[in-house]
Amino acid sequence: MPQKRKYYDAEWREFLKRIGEGNSANQICKQSDMPSWRLVSEKLNSDSDFAMRYSVAMENRGQVYADKIADIIEAVIDGTIDPNAGRVAIDGLKWTSAKLAPKKYGDIHRHEVKHSGADYVTALKAIAEEKHTTDGDELRAQGGKQTGGNSKQSLH
Repeated sequence: MPQKRKYYDAEWREFLKRIGEGNSANQICKQSDMPSWRLVSEKLNSDSDFAMRYSVAMENRGQVYADKIADIIEAVIDGTIDPNAGRVAIDGLKWTSAKLAPKKYGDIHRHEVKHSGADYVTALKAIAEEKHTTDGDELRAQGGKQTGGNSKQSLH
């Protein structure tokens, strides 16, 4: 059985640098100077600092992919890439960017509402009341115009 090679911090930093430059872990792990995916996986599971740095490198990789979209757009405008081929490439890059950096490029954006001193139902009622007040202000600003012949605004 071959002896397991020990990789040092400089080599792990180089691995993360290559990820952040847009290379996949699969591509990097096939290179003779880099660790195998098995070793990378072990390190990700055992070293939380490395896992955090890997996550940042993956987000950077997502940024690289997003930046490639601008290059493709220019090539389509210049006529060096067929618009349909450009569309397919851009869609693939957008999808990959969303997977690599979901906070920045993902389709789902979360909005957290923090409240204190009230239970969940009370907080929701307060938000609904605030919305109702805002909607009423907008109606008054429009001069009370409403559609459908109904002169009263409903909360529900």
